Amino acid sequence: MTNLNQVKDVPLIVRVVETTIFVREIPYNDQSKSTRWAIDFDKLANHARYNHFCISFLACPFPLSFESLIAHFDWCSRYLYFNFEESILRIGILTELANRHFDNENLAYLKQLLVKYPQAYQYDLEDADNKQKWALLKKSNFQKNVDFLKIVENDKEQRTILFDYLQNLQEKIGKEQITDPNKESAVPPPKQETTPTTGKREREASSYNYLKLNEDLSPETCNEVIDFLYTTFNPYFHVPYDVATFRKIFSNEDSPELELIKKKNFNNQSLKIIFQALKEAKGLIVSWQVIEKKVRLFNANGSPFAGFSEVSMGKIRRQKRQKTGE
Repeated sequence: MTNLNQVKDVPLIVRVVETTIFVREIPYNDQSKSTRWAIDFDKLANHARYNHFCISFLACPFPLSFESLIAHFDWCSRYLYFNFEESILRIGILTELANRHFDNENLAYLKQLLVKYPQAYQYDLEDADNKQKWALLKKSNFQKNVDFLKIVENDKEQRTILFDYLQNLQEKIGKEQITDPNKESAVPPPKQETTPTTGKREREASSYNYLKLNEDLSPETCNEVIDFLYTTFNPYFHVPYDVATFRKIFSNEDSPELELIKKKNFNNQSLKIIFQALKEAKGLIVSWQVIEKKVRLFNANGSPFAGFSEVSMGKIRRQKRQKTGE
């Protein structure tokens, strides 16, 4: 099991975002996409179990269908808990595998992945990015959930069913080659993937006049990050901010400055750590020059404090850095 100490290098913004969206239902084909905000993870696991949704601790980067399941079988075998309705698995997926007439080499590759990953999230920490590392910790922390454990059992069972079916298809190919050695399996031509081009020019990080979050983040994720920062900074506001005003700091060129009071447990080093984590995680895309301009720190007596962005990370005590990052 993965513990917190093993993933202590995961940036703060990744921890915040990936813990807030703890686990995700992944609809297959025409399953209705869940519109609920998954705050109650136990209820989500229960809904996924009995309504036969696959689940993942990571965002699925594609709509799940037979086409994408096979095309992205590497991803699915690593990060997706198989929880298909049995009729979908046997009549939909297995039958379609037979109808596609994959050759022996492709079938062997799919089997190889199932051998390597007999269940989801069996990869090593050394072979993972920050989100994938945090996903292993989430898996460890979810072991007490009965519905999740049942989905894990379903995942193992369905992978075994899929493996056995692939084995049967290979044996069928072998028999056909014996009776007709000149017969070749029809293999569908690979689809040509094109990368869309865009004429949009990204502005220089220093040209923004507000604390701009990365446009690649979903609106929901941006809101969660802002809400987290509002809660974190609220006790140290030099002037009061309501939520709407605080949000403008991250979305409006004419937004107010963020003024904070330096206290015993919150100082320039604390700010450096938080904004460094946001920048390293590509959550905040502006330069330190903009951050220095928009975020001001004051002493308890109201006098301005020196800029925080020049603080050397090497001088920050390890205990304080770990405490702030937790």
